Amino acid sequence: YMEGLYEYEEELEYQKAYIENMYRFYGYGMWLVFEKKTGTLIGRAGVEHREELNGDMELGYAIRTSFQHQGYAYEVCQAIMQYAGEELQVHLLHCLIQKENALSEKLAIKLGFSYCGDREIDGVLMSDYQIEW
Repeated sequence: YMEGLYEYEEELEYQKAYIENMYRFYGYGMWLVFEKKTGTLIGRAGVEHREELNGDMELGYAIRTSFQHQGYAYEVCQAIMQYAGEELQVHLLHCLIQKENALSEKLAIKLGFSYCGDREIDGVLMSDYQIEW
């Protein structure tokens, strides 16, 4: 689970600070997602280590509402999963999804994730989907 996308300038500043901290430590993290045709900022996606998952990695994504249902999240998540496997040698990913978020659950299942139970994180009940390859 991750917070929503900010407006363009605020999102760029947020990502600059994020990159300075996370990328310096791990060398990877979340990326901004741009529409290929227009260059429009449409989301954020990537992988991160989560303390709540005993150091396992989580696939996270947020796509601007007006760009949902167009295959962007599926395309970018497939590429990130390939990157995680090939470049980071990670073969287990979690996808934590807030209860009632049917759209994210549908995407996780389409990507090959399976429901593995619930976790409470920061007082919020989340569905834990996992994939191992």
